Amino acid sequence: MKKKNGLLSSKNFAKPIGFINEHKGILIVMALLVLIRLVALYELGIEYGLQSDDLSYVRSGIHFANTGVITMHDTYPSAQIMPGMTYLIGLLSLIFGEGKLLWLVLKLLWIGMGTLSAWYIYRSVSLFAPRWCGVVASLALFRPDYVWMDNVILTETPFILALVAMVYYTLKMGKEKQSKRSFWLCLVFYMIALLLKANIAPYPVFALIYLLIVKYDRKLLFKQCIILACAVLCFVIPWSVRNYVHFNAFVPLTYGAGNPTLLGTYQGRGYPSDESLDYKTNVSDVTREEYADYYDEDGNIKPEFARYVSLQNDAIRASYRQKVWLKNDPKGFLYSLLIYKPQSMINSIFQWRSILGIKVDLLSRLPYVEMILCILVTAAAIALKKFRGPILYAMAVYIGNIYIYATTFSFDRYNASLVYLRYIIIGIGISLFIRIIATSLDSLKKEDKAERSEKPKKAKNH
Repeated sequence: MKKKNGLLSSKNFAKPIGFINEHKGILIVMALLVLIRLVALYELGIEYGLQSDDLSYVRSGIHFANTGVITMHDTYPSAQIMPGMTYLIGLLSLIFGEGKLLWLVLKLLWIGMGTLSAWYIYRSVSLFAPRWCGVVASLALFRPDYVWMDNVILTETPFILALVAMVYYTLKMGKEKQSKRSFWLCLVFYMIALLLKANIAPYPVFALIYLLIVKYDRKLLFKQCIILACAVLCFVIPWSVRNYVHFNAFVPLTYGAGNPTLLGTYQGRGYPSDESLDYKTNVSDVTREEYADYYDEDGNIKPEFARYVSLQNDAIRASYRQKVWLKNDPKGFLYSLLIYKPQSMINSIFQWRSILGIKVDLLSRLPYVEMILCILVTAAAIALKKFRGPILYAMAVYIGNIYIYATTFSFDRYNASLVYLRYIIIGIGISLFIRIIATSLDSLKKEDKAERSEKPKKAKNH
């Protein structure tokens, strides 16, 4: 018996059943994505890791749960990383302890977040193309490197989820022209992304330009920009105060860019050799002078500032190397910055171990194919004046952030945190190319029909 408006009412079941039927394709894909990642988890093991940043993140979270202090690589307060990973792992450590159970929960959470990214790829594509195009685009997440990545406790998996989610809600704002709900969700995911990676800080600039181009309600946009600024300041101000207290320096986000920037000065063409440079005068002495307050009476760096001063020294050394490089070989410097480093990052694959019986080398050509497709889609969108806004926006976010990273260090891991944007572009592009084919076939049919209709007329006239 059914009770009207009761628990057994058909209305209580209609919505979830309708939702499942509507999105059946992507839900099946997501279920399979979870399954293949669980198989990889079984193959790799619960405590599998790189014994690098992943282990440091977990230790940082555990230390935060026990002491309330945000650290990285040691037990002293740190601002080398954004605190998102520390907060998340610390919360889970309070609940699940510090052992194998914590690792299992983290791996399952990472698998869940990696799978949920497919949903936002699908939804982004479906805003402009048939749903099946979004399903096809999400199939890329079966790639072994992404399966492997979702089994490693690094920032990439949660950051990717936050990135594709805020891209989706930005695209939805642009399509709706006036949207409060999508704005708030976009804001939430932006703050999550910012808490994971400082490099995403300029994202609102990309979103603002896109929304202005698609003629989003300007009054509402102005109000939302103010809300966004206030939300960011609510984090940045207390975080900066905390950093000033610990390091006696203004650190609005992180001080961790020095080392990757230094490493980046050894990539490309024409960079200076160490033997040709005077590091003592231009680096060591400068560091000692600028950070004299961080040394004790014996001339040694105080242990609580060791990491901070070391990274500032790297930044000074990187700046020195860049100046010499630009002076001695400006063409090589610009080529390395504008072409070599971005290109090597775009064509990279982030996977340090083969899984599922598939060797990493077999994937080496996929980035080339994907970028060629993205370029073709972008060119077609511009030429046909169809889907130009969303495609150019997604390309701008992807390439723009690649160049932000390229100013420091070209690294496969950095590209991995952005690469899912390619699939949004390709997914919309599938619909675009089908339109081109359909239009071409329709034109051929019309031409053929016209030719056939002309033949009888000619015969009759003859």
